[in-house]
Amino acid sequence: MTGEVREGEDLYRRRALVLPLLAIFLGVILAGCTVQQPPKEPKKREEAAAEETAKHLEGVWPEQPIEFIVPWSAGGGSDIMARAITRAIKSHNLAPVPVVVVNKPGGNAQIGEAHVINRKGDPYTWMTLSSGQISIPLAGLGNIKATEFTPLAQMAADTLFLVVSEDSRFKTIEDVVQAAKADPGRLKIGGSGAGTEDHVVTYFFERAAGIKLNYVSFHGGSEVMSNLRGGDIDLAWANPNECLKELEDRLVRALAVTTEERLESARGVPTFREEGYDVVFWMVRGVLGPPAMPQEAVEGSIEILRNVAGGDYWQKNYLEARMLTPRFIPGDEYTRVIKENEEMFREALKAMGMLEE
Repeated sequence: MTGEVREGEDLYRRRALVLPLLAIFLGVILAGCTVQQPPKEPKKREEAAAEETAKHLEGVWPEQPIEFIVPWSAGGGSDIMARAITRAIKSHNLAPVPVVVVNKPGGNAQIGEAHVINRKGDPYTWMTLSSGQISIPLAGLGNIKATEFTPLAQMAADTLFLVVSEDSRFKTIEDVVQAAKADPGRLKIGGSGAGTEDHVVTYFFERAAGIKLNYVSFHGGSEVMSNLRGGDIDLAWANPNECLKELEDRLVRALAVTTEERLESARGVPTFREEGYDVVFWMVRGVLGPPAMPQEAVEGSIEILRNVAGGDYWQKNYLEARMLTPRFIPGDEYTRVIKENEEMFREALKAMGMLEE
């Protein structure tokens, strides 16, 4: 019995020694056969940012109403464009939040622009841009430049009619030119502000015809039209969309338009060139955002505006109905357009003696 017990104990001891050694041996073999995976490289910053932007665009922006600032009075060309954009957005359900137009006129658009400048980084503010806002700071009539804002999109190209009241003694451009030559500086011509696009076009007309007019500035297109109808001025510059109702109601007459060819929807209005005066001008109409607008808001805004520009409401109820030319130019390309306009205005204002060096 004693020998059997000892043999059992020896077997137990041998097993106790062998099993741990076997486990170590198998572990070494398995470790040698395992394929080591290299550590994952962190995502590049650009890729991560793109994914984050995409996630925002899927459902985060916009979460709040967008305030659409018009730095001119109600009823003018910028106001009409802003309200057409908001109606198109609502009509086609292009945004999950309201877009609310707010007029902040005064100071040659500087009051409204200052409001938007002070909202640096705000993803929920838009502002209209017309050509006058590009020229005003060049003329030293404001400190805020269009290039300080975030470019979203040009929405259309506009032009200018030279209009008179229906009972005016002026029936043609030649009538105006002869009266201005007979009494230089007496005829009053109204526009939306000193240094704005219609002030510059007044200079172009004076230069082409060899005349001198008395330019009178107002706070916007609607004020210009009311003063023309009231007899306070003799002539006025107006975008077709600003004077359309007055034209239809035969309260005013258009003598000429600043396009190269006659507008399709206003075939009865001759161009200045047809009348013998080389005056051609196209006006920029678009939308800007505050400085440092978040990228997801920029991309989302451009997408909304792109859909507006491609929709039936915009095409029929704004462009066609108000005699504008379609011209959608987004983002950085829009900045190029603004800079090209700056150069054109700089040359004109220098010749006018208004350039702020």
